[in-house]
Amino acid sequence: MRLLIVSNRLPVSLKKDKGKFEFEKSAGGLVSGLTDYLDGLGKAKGEITDYIWMGWPGMTIEKEDEEYVRKTVQKEYSASPVFLSQKLMDKVYLGFCNKTIWPLFHYFPNYASFDNEFWTEYVKVNEIFRDEVLRIMKPDDILWVHDYHLMLLPAMLREKVNNPIGFFLHIPFPSFEMYRLFPKESRNGILEGLLGSDLIGFHTYDYAQYFLRSVLRILGKENHMGTIDLADRMVKAASFPMGIEYNKFNTMDVSPFSSEKPDGDKPKVILSVDRLDYSKGIINRLEGFELFLKNNPQWHGKVFLNMIVVPSRTGVTSYQKIKRRLDELVGLINGNYGNVFWTPIIYQYTSLSHKELIARYRMSSVSLITPLRDGMNLVAKEYVASLTDKRGVLILSEFTGAAKELSETIIINPNNIDEIANGIAEALSIPDEEQIRRNTIMQKRLKRYNVTRWANDYVDGLLEISQASKYTSKVKLFKSEHTKELIGDYKKSKNRIIIVNYDGTLVPFARNPENAKPDPELLQLLSNLNKTSRTDIVIVSSRGKDDLDSWLGKTPINLTAEHGTWIREATDTEWKLFKPLSNNWKTDVLPIVEMYTDRLPGSFYVERDYSISWHYHKSDIEQASFLSKEVSDHLLSITTNIGVQVLQGHKVIEVSNSGINKGELAMHWISRKDYDFILAMGAGWSDELLFHTLPEHAWTIKVGVLKTAARHVIKKQEDALALLKRLDQQ
Repeated sequence: MRLLIVSNRLPVSLKKDKGKFEFEKSAGGLVSGLTDYLDGLGKAKGEITDYIWMGWPGMTIEKEDEEYVRKTVQKEYSASPVFLSQKLMDKVYLGFCNKTIWPLFHYFPNYASFDNEFWTEYVKVNEIFRDEVLRIMKPDDILWVHDYHLMLLPAMLREKVNNPIGFFLHIPFPSFEMYRLFPKESRNGILEGLLGSDLIGFHTYDYAQYFLRSVLRILGKENHMGTIDLADRMVKAASFPMGIEYNKFNTMDVSPFSSEKPDGDKPKVILSVDRLDYSKGIINRLEGFELFLKNNPQWHGKVFLNMIVVPSRTGVTSYQKIKRRLDELVGLINGNYGNVFWTPIIYQYTSLSHKELIARYRMSSVSLITPLRDGMNLVAKEYVASLTDKRGVLILSEFTGAAKELSETIIINPNNIDEIANGIAEALSIPDEEQIRRNTIMQKRLKRYNVTRWANDYVDGLLEISQASKYTSKVKLFKSEHTKELIGDYKKSKNRIIIVNYDGTLVPFARNPENAKPDPELLQLLSNLNKTSRTDIVIVSSRGKDDLDSWLGKTPINLTAEHGTWIREATDTEWKLFKPLSNNWKTDVLPIVEMYTDRLPGSFYVERDYSISWHYHKSDIEQASFLSKEVSDHLLSITTNIGVQVLQGHKVIEVSNSGINKGELAMHWISRKDYDFILAMGAGWSDELLFHTLPEHAWTIKVGVLKTAARHVIKKQEDALALLKRLDQQ
């Protein structure tokens, strides 16, 4: 089995110098982290033994060079390039990715800009990636898509393939209030794109919950314990905190670079390493260090801040402004507090080699990592892992994913420069014994849950959820061959009965129940299906008999109202009770329903002869999702011993007499003749009793819900109607 990794960039970058290509390993946490995992494939027991990594090579490749580049990166790096122009990638990376997604996902709406062209180009790049993936993908490949550049890709691939598809987001997912700032087209498109995955991974539980809340509020899809049931499969959102390759950082020989901590008479080192970005809180960090110097003159000359800032997105205006402010502030602090013998801040605007960076980690007494918002921040984990002497203190922002795992550190709010200043003073005063104790605990944790464990856990989770979908819905999905078989049974049968639910099957679920009136085309279809004595049509509905009389009374079909409480045969004009019933229970139930109607704006109830239904179609979706569970539990608790059943429908809770259900009702209808063709279709929970009751030869079809006792599942209400139209044509 092969793992197909898809990311914005290849694990190798290309340059062309004097007509010759140069290949070098790409920088970044994803590449370094996944490389360690991928190197171990095939060496240990596991289903995945091979991989290929897809992405952009970092430059425009001319047509005549494409084949050479493709073969070289495949042979040397197990990679496959996606060829895109530098111009297009710049538009997408500097456009929608970094002017819209990045600021909003990191809670900087003031930096966000919205341009329809940004979105159009983003869609285009995702489509190009889709086509390239489909070109090289094999039937048993596992797809693992990475990060915010390709959030539309899972759904684009899902339309074409049934392979397991995973997605992992390496930056934060924002709260709903921030996410809703996206324009409607893109905010819906991103969520729908991600739901093309089987498993959507996030660094923290909070990010997963923010995503699920946005899915609920914007797409109206609820979840149970992080799992969303779609028509033909399940999607799970879960947290997988990314680790590092612990041994690499803890045991690496960093020579020729010095890694010893300064002697007692030399200044201690406070290390700050970050990419230039407004989300990293570098300015706040400097202001916090300045306040520390102001409040703690006893540390003057005894400590300095080694600030390493890695150049990033130098062409973006907002980043240029940060760089100017950074330069000014460093100069100001050094000028105000430094002297001939001591410089408070050693500032380097550069990137360091891997060995030199680890050497800096080891020689630092304090590491100051204070992003305003960060997905995980592997630098924090790298620092702790690199401390071979276990001496050193990490000051960490509470707004990083790593803060959830490294609780033995000094956790601060990076927006508060007082906390930064106090954190530095506290870190410098912690005894060596306490430093060793804390770092020993964190190092054991990092060693245990390393990057290989992270990747294995994710892939195992992906295969598990994919298999669960495969053995539930995909096996039952109604396909073209089933349509042919059903039509064949229909044509050769002597006596037919079609039992069909009304809402969600014959007509779409309506936000306003009164808008679900059948159109002339549907009325004609029902009349046509019922035109011979060989075919009987039964409409099963939770609606009252007055609605059904008004809408379907002139159509010669069998009707049932209030889930079967009332029945009206096609040859009769009168409604009859299915069995003797009582409605005395309504005096207990009605006050409760009225109370919750008052509590939930937009909800309403409908009282019928022998049932009460509480509707919340028009209510706030999140509030309704929460409160409806309370309503259901409350009603169940008081109706246990009074002969009443509580049924959960599509944004409706119904209370009716127990002993009246669609299963019992079905037996009433099919016992009247020797039917050799039975078709039952429904979209609600109450239809499960119908499916359970019917004989094995019956065609039972569930509309739009995953878990069902029906033989088959169809995705949409339109598909159910299309199937009935096919029967009408026979």
